[in-house]
Amino acid sequence: MKKITSIRLALGLAFALSSTLSLAAKQVQPNILLIVAEDMSAKVGAFGDPIALTPVLDELAKTSIRYPNTFTTAGVCAPSRTSLITGVHQITVGGQHMRTRSFKESAYRAVPSPDIKAFPELLRKNGYYTYVSSKLDYQFSNTAPHTGPFTVWDYEGKKPTWRGRPDKKPFFGMYHLDITHESQLFPKKIAINKNKGIVKDWIKAEQVAIPAYYPDTPLVRKGIAQHYNNIHAMDSQVGEILAQLEQDGLADSTIVIWTTDHGDALPRSKRELYDSGLKVPMIIHWPESFRPSSLRNGSIDSQLLSFVDIAPSILAMANISVPAYIQGKARIPNNHVASSKTSNINIAQREYIYASKDRLDEFPFKERAVRNKQFKYIKNYLPNKPGATHLGYRDQMVLMQDLWRQLEAGKMNKQQAFWFNDRPSEELYDIVKDPEEVNNLAYHSAYQAQLNTMRLALKEWQAHVPDLSDLSEIELAQQSWPNGKQPITPQPTIYLDESGLIAIKGNMVGSSIGYQITQGNKKGKWQVYNQPIPVEQGIKITAKAVRYGYKTSTATTRVFH
Repeated sequence: MKKITSIRLALGLAFALSSTLSLAAKQVQPNILLIVAEDMSAKVGAFGDPIALTPVLDELAKTSIRYPNTFTTAGVCAPSRTSLITGVHQITVGGQHMRTRSFKESAYRAVPSPDIKAFPELLRKNGYYTYVSSKLDYQFSNTAPHTGPFTVWDYEGKKPTWRGRPDKKPFFGMYHLDITHESQLFPKKIAINKNKGIVKDWIKAEQVAIPAYYPDTPLVRKGIAQHYNNIHAMDSQVGEILAQLEQDGLADSTIVIWTTDHGDALPRSKRELYDSGLKVPMIIHWPESFRPSSLRNGSIDSQLLSFVDIAPSILAMANISVPAYIQGKARIPNNHVASSKTSNINIAQREYIYASKDRLDEFPFKERAVRNKQFKYIKNYLPNKPGATHLGYRDQMVLMQDLWRQLEAGKMNKQQAFWFNDRPSEELYDIVKDPEEVNNLAYHSAYQAQLNTMRLALKEWQAHVPDLSDLSEIELAQQSWPNGKQPITPQPTIYLDESGLIAIKGNMVGSSIGYQITQGNKKGKWQVYNQPIPVEQGIKITAKAVRYGYKTSTATTRVFH
C-alpha cells in the first residue's frame, strides 16, 4: 500500500492544474504519450468495474476524459496495432492475418500502398522526437525493435524515454505494457512474476464475476482473478511513467493517452469480434493550456471511436494535417482546429465501428463485424466450423485447458458451448440487453429488419474500404514478397537542388528516407528527411531509403566542400 500511496501522490502532483501555464504556453506543439496496455478490456474502477484494483488509472480519470466506447479493428494484437499505427484498417494494408510472418506457404510482410505511413513518422517529419518501447508488431515489421522502417522512430528499445532528445523538441512516446498480455496467464510466467514480487494475489478467485459464456469452475475463477492481478501490476507501471513525467517538469506540457491494444487476454475474448475482444477503455488527459474548452475534466465522452481514429486525432493534437489516405477521423477534440479552444465540431460522430478477423496461426477464418450503440452484426464467410480451436499458444493457459475439459465432459450449457461448436454464417446481438453477446438474434423473425440494416451497413463499408482478403493469402504473399523473398528498396540519390541546398530523392515511389550528417569526426544521429539541407563546409551526408515491408536500401554517401 505504501507504493500505491506514493504513486497516487506523484500522480496528484503530476496533474495538478494550478500551475500548468508556464511551459506549455511557450510550446505550440504538446508532448504526447501513448501508453498501451496489452490484452485487457475495461477492467478498471473508473470504467465501473467494482472488482478492479486500479488506483492510478482511477486517479488519472478524475482529471481526464474517459472514452468507454472505443473499439479496436481486430481482437488480436498485430492486426490491431497495424490499424493503430497507420489509421487504416489492417485489411487494406495486408496486415489482417495473425501474423504475416507465421504464414508457412510463403514468407511475407505487409506492404502498404506507397502513400501510407506510420503516424509517428509523420510526427517525426514535423519536428517531433519519437520513441517506443520494445514491441513493434505492425505486420510490416516483426515484434522486436529495429525490425520495421527505420524512419518511424528516433529510439526503439528497452529504455524508452523522452530524455536525450534535442532541447525544446516536442516528443511522442509510445509504451507497451505487457504484464497484462495473454502469456502472463501461462503457469511459468505466473510463477516468475510472483517470485519477483511483480504480481501478488491482491484479488481472490471468490471475488470475480463469471461471464455467461464460461462455466463457473475454480480454475476459471482463478484465471480471471490472475488477470485482474496482472492489471493491478500494470496500473502501478502507469504510475511510474506519470511520476517520472512530473519529476522532469513535463506534466504541464504533455497529453497522456492510456488505452489497450484489444480486449481481454482470456479465451473467447482475445482474437474474437465480440465486445470482449474489441471494446477497450481509453483515458485522455489534457494539460490545462492544451485542453479544449468544451471538455470537462472527469467527464465521459460516450461517442463511438475506432482505432483508426487515433492516428488522425494525435496528428491533429500536434497541429499536423491529416493525410487523405487515413480512414479514420480526428474525432478526439483538440485545440488546434481553430484559433480558440474548440472541439472538432465539423466531424460527425460515428454511427458504426467495423472490425475483422482473419487467419489465426494455422487456422483460416474470415469474419467481419459492424456495431452501432445497440446492435452488433458478425458475418462469417467460413461458417460451420468452431470458433474455438486448439491453438498451441492459447492452450498453455490453465483456464483454457479447463474449458476444454468442461466441454468434453458435457458440462457446458448452450451459451457456454456456442463458441466451441460449429458457428452460423450470421450473428446479431442486442448489446444493450445482452452485453455478453450470448443470445444470437440473427434467426429470430422479430429482428429481421434490424439484421437487414446491419447487413447494409457492412456492405456500404466494404464498398469503400479495400479488403485484401479478397485475395487468397498465397496471392497476397506473392504480391508482397515475390517468390517469398523480401524486396530491397533502391538507394536514394543525394544532389544539389536549384536553390543550392542538399536534396535527397527516393528512387522508389513510397520510400521513406533517413539521413545522417557528419562534420569532421562528429557523426550526427539519423534523422527522417523532410526538406533540403543547407550546405556547410566539409559536410558529409549519408542517406538510406525504405519502402514499408521491404529491406532498407544500402547507404548513399556524398561529401560537400
